[in-house]
Amino acid sequence: MSLNAKPAAWTLRLPPARHATASADMDDRDISAAGQGPRRYRARISAALVLDRNRLQESTGTPQSWRFHDFVSTFQLMLPHRVEKIHQALAAGDWEDARIAAQSLSWSAAKAGACRLELIADLIDADLQSGRNARARETACLLQGAATELATTLTRLSAG
Repeated sequence: MSLNAKPAAWTLRLPPARHATASADMDDRDISAAGQGPRRYRARISAALVLDRNRLQESTGTPQSWRFHDFVSTFQLMLPHRVEKIHQALAAGDWEDARIAAQSLSWSAAKAGACRLELIADLIDADLQSGRNARARETACLLQGAATELATTLTRLSAG
């Protein structure tokens, strides 16, 4: 829907009927096949930083502080559990639990400065919220690789 400005009056212009029904009738396979599925935003995911050190240090302090080491070790300890919880909920078809788990991962990743992991979790949540469950499952396949890469980066950072 858009507004069409004419000199004398404003008119409301609705999209053509074919666009309105085509988007409503498309399922997850059609969206992926049309190039609008996870392949479309994989470039955004791969371009996102694995770790934003500035955000991490804003939350936890310098790498030499006890608070930093405590946060990083707890985050690394919980990360596999958080990722697995999303996978289990998606496999069981429990979309609400999957959304909650994805939101939890997104929030903790944001605090840790894990931009790529946060983006993946946000995309899973958005897909589930809009009913694109197959697309959420496909995006969730990227979680394990991103989590492993983040854990490696955090370990190197903690080691100094």
